[in-house]
Amino acid sequence: MSKIIITGSILILSLGLASCKKTAENESVSMPQTFVKALYSEPLTYDPIKMNDTASLVFSNLIYDGLLKFSPYMEIKPSLAESWQTDESGKNIKFTLRSNALFHNGGPVKAIDVVYSFTRAVSKESTVYKYYDCIEGATEYHDGKAKTVIGLQALNDKTVLIKLKYPFPPFLSVLAGGSAKILPHDLVKDPNFFKAPVGAGAYKFVSTSKVGGQTDVTLSKFEKYYADVKLDKIVLRAVDEKIAHAQAAKGEIQDLANFPLMGTEAIFKAGKKVDSPAAWTWIIGMNSRLTPFKDKNVRIAFSQSVDTEKFRKTFYPDAIPAYGYVPPGMPGYKIKADPKENVNIAIPKDKIKILFPSELAQQKEMRAFIEANLKEHGWNVEVVASDWATLMKGYDNKTLQGFVVAMNIDYPDTEFLARNFESTNPDNFSGLKDPQIDSLLHKARLTQDRIERDKIYAKVMGLIDDATVSVNLFHPRSHYWISNCVLGFEPNLLSDVYIDYAQVSLKKNCDTSQLEAAR
Repeated sequence: MSKIIITGSILILSLGLASCKKTAENESVSMPQTFVKALYSEPLTYDPIKMNDTASLVFSNLIYDGLLKFSPYMEIKPSLAESWQTDESGKNIKFTLRSNALFHNGGPVKAIDVVYSFTRAVSKESTVYKYYDCIEGATEYHDGKAKTVIGLQALNDKTVLIKLKYPFPPFLSVLAGGSAKILPHDLVKDPNFFKAPVGAGAYKFVSTSKVGGQTDVTLSKFEKYYADVKLDKIVLRAVDEKIAHAQAAKGEIQDLANFPLMGTEAIFKAGKKVDSPAAWTWIIGMNSRLTPFKDKNVRIAFSQSVDTEKFRKTFYPDAIPAYGYVPPGMPGYKIKADPKENVNIAIPKDKIKILFPSELAQQKEMRAFIEANLKEHGWNVEVVASDWATLMKGYDNKTLQGFVVAMNIDYPDTEFLARNFESTNPDNFSGLKDPQIDSLLHKARLTQDRIERDKIYAKVMGLIDDATVSVNLFHPRSHYWISNCVLGFEPNLLSDVYIDYAQVSLKKNCDTSQLEAAR
C-alpha cells in the first residue's frame, strides 16, 4: 500500500475494490435510531496501542479518531487533520488539525494530544510499536534512552510535524489505521481512563453491560462531532454466532458483518447480502518455539497432512485457495502451490494442542474435520474450542503450540503482514528468526521505488512460506449480512473494522418484524 504523500493522496487499488456495490439508498430517515452490531467477541481492550483483535478495532474506529482515515475505496482521507504536506525528502510530514475537532468532554483536539498519543504508541507498553518505529527517535524512546520522541513536534496548537527516519510510503496508511488514534493527553494519564474512555470519534462511550453470555457495549452519538452522524446509538453486542443469527432474524440485531459468513446461511433469506473482496487469510499457526514445531521438517509434514482444499470446499466453498500467507492482490501472493517434496520423517508422538475459536457457528464440525484429518496421518492432535479472549492471551504470550485464526490487516500493504515474522517483533507468533528476512524487511522500508519494493516483499514472503510456520487454509470472500432496514453500509477491503458507521442509518419507520416474516 504505497502512495504519494500529499493531501488527498490515494492508494493504488489492486483487489478490484472499485467493483464493490454501494448499498446506500436515497430514502428518508428519522431519528432517534439505535443500531445493534454483533461481534464474535467483546473488545479485549479499549486502549488503541494494545489492540490486536478486530472487535477492539471496531470499537476503536467508532469512539476514537485519528489524523487520517480510509474511505470505502481505501483512499486516504482527512479526519482530525484537515490537511497535510510532505517535504521533498519524504521524511517530514506536517499536519494541520481541524479547528472544530473536539473530544467528547468538549475539549479541543490540540497538537500536544497528537504528540502524546503517538509517544504512547512507541512506548514499551505499546503492542503496536512496530508500525511507528519509522518515526525519528522512536527507537531511542522505546528503549529508554530518550525522554521524548524527537520526531514528534507540536509547532503550535493546531500544527504537528512528524519526522521519519527515512521516507516510508505506507506511513499515511498506518495513520489511517485502527491503532493510530488521538487521545486527550490530560485525561489518558488517569489509570481509570480506559474504564470509560474519551475520544474524538463519532460516538461516545456510554456503558458496558454483561448478561449471561452476552456483552453489550453501548455508544451514543457525539453531537459536537465535526461531521454528520446519522445514528443516535450503536450497541456492540458480543454474542455466540448462533444466538446472533437468531436475534438478527427477530430484528434485534442489524449487522452480522463481524462474523465470517459463507453467504448461504439461512439468515440471508431475511436481510441483505453484501459481498466484498477481503484481504485476509485463515491459517493454522504453528509456534516454532515449542516442540514439535521447532523442527522445520515436522512443520512441513504437519502442513502437508492437512487437506486444506477439502476443508475449504466443505466450509467456505467460494473462498479462494491459499497457497501462501499473503492474500490476493498483494506482492507475495501465490496463484498456485510451490512444488514441495514430501518430507520423509517419523511422525512425532508429541501431543499437539490446537486452539479453535469457540464463537464460530460451525466450530464443532471444523474442529472434528481438522482433528480427524491429522489423526489419519498419525498425528497425536487435539483441536480444542477456546473463547476468543483465552485464545488471544495464549497468542500474545506465545504459549500456544497451534491455533486457528484469520490473519487480517490494518492497512493494505504486504509490509503489515511481513513484519509479523521479523525477529524483533513482539507480535511474531511463529518465533521465526531469519536474518535474511530481517535484512530484506529493512531494505524494503528504505526503498521508494514501488516496483522494486514489491519485488523485495515477494522474496520475503517466499522465505516465510518456505519456513512453513502456518498452514494456509483459504482466503475468504466477505459476505456481510445486514438488516433490510440498513442504509449506507459500504464494505471495503479491510473487513468490517473500517466501515464508516457514521454514515450508516436505518430506514424510516422500518418494521423489523419483516425479517422474521421473510424467512
